[in-house]
Amino acid sequence: MKKYIYLDNAATTKASDETKAAAELYADMLFYNPSAAYAPALEVKHKLMEAAQTIASLLGATKEEIIFTSCATESNNYAFECGIKNKKGNIVVSATEHASVYESALRLKSKGYDVRFVRPDKNGSISPEETARTVDENTAFVSIIHCSNETGAINDISAISSAVKKICPKAVIHSDGVQAFCKIPTDMTKLGVDLYSMSAHKVGGLKGVGALYVRKGFNMQPFIVGGGQQNNRRSGTENVCGIIGFANSAKAYKSKAAQFDGNKFREIFINALNGKADFTVNGNGKNSGYILSLSFRNLRGEVIAHMMEDRGVLIGLGSACSAHVRTNRVLEAMGVDRSYAEGSIRISFCPQTTEEEVNYAAKALADSVSELKEKIQG
Repeated sequence: MKKYIYLDNAATTKASDETKAAAELYADMLFYNPSAAYAPALEVKHKLMEAAQTIASLLGATKEEIIFTSCATESNNYAFECGIKNKKGNIVVSATEHASVYESALRLKSKGYDVRFVRPDKNGSISPEETARTVDENTAFVSIIHCSNETGAINDISAISSAVKKICPKAVIHSDGVQAFCKIPTDMTKLGVDLYSMSAHKVGGLKGVGALYVRKGFNMQPFIVGGGQQNNRRSGTENVCGIIGFANSAKAYKSKAAQFDGNKFREIFINALNGKADFTVNGNGKNSGYILSLSFRNLRGEVIAHMMEDRGVLIGLGSACSAHVRTNRVLEAMGVDRSYAEGSIRISFCPQTTEEEVNYAAKALADSVSELKEKIQG
């Protein structure tokens, strides 16, 4: 198989050594169902509780506030289906959300809910002031993404939560933390949210595992019922391999992330393109450093991505969950002109990304864009 430089880590990450070790151990020697009553199964159940504590410790939370799910999409759907207390109140969501949040909001709108969308600024950030202008005393539920999966733009969730609570103290606040967890500070005691979604495979875990933080004291009815697992909060036999791998890999990822400076890699790409292309950087304000979104005028993003693949570099076009969609809803909401938006690509890093890989990829991108321009002009 051809070896590639992989720069689409916002779509998924390579399974960590910690994840692979957990998968082998809990699929083989400790394969028991944690709901069984015999000693080996109880040991597995205890390990699941330890995993919940590990995830909680990365959030400044307690293990009782963690519910494991099949993915962040389930976590987001769970929040919308079971987190809204006032069924007559309005729903406020940012226009830059992941599809699993955005479409959950649209589904509620189709059922007659008053759904309002907060517009981002030109850098893709959602301001507390704009959010405050959108909510009112009847707002029931607010969902604002912590870090954009499209651009890496960081939203000040603490300030947003504070602004919302001043206007509507009873509003439930949810945040999609998939691209933030283990990469930027995610202390639940400071963010002021009731619900927070996470995904394992964005931090070296397996696909098919996620988690939802539910603030202590917040009464959350189960989204999936039937077996009573996880203290009746989410039924279904737990994905033991995935959950324990998630906890172990997240802990390791956060440790490595403390030494990682993605903004240096962003600058390498931008400097390589300066003077060689007509492009814009999307999300050029406060950014996580893990995602670089670029738009090239009068070029096609998918063509650029295929040329990069031919040069041995894998990049994305935006959210992997909506890669088949021609237009980019988030960039449109940011006001990116269509002549640029259609030429958008997403480059995303992880703590294992090397400067050598980035230097090669940046040159490959500059060469690809130059080649495309020559073909168009020729």
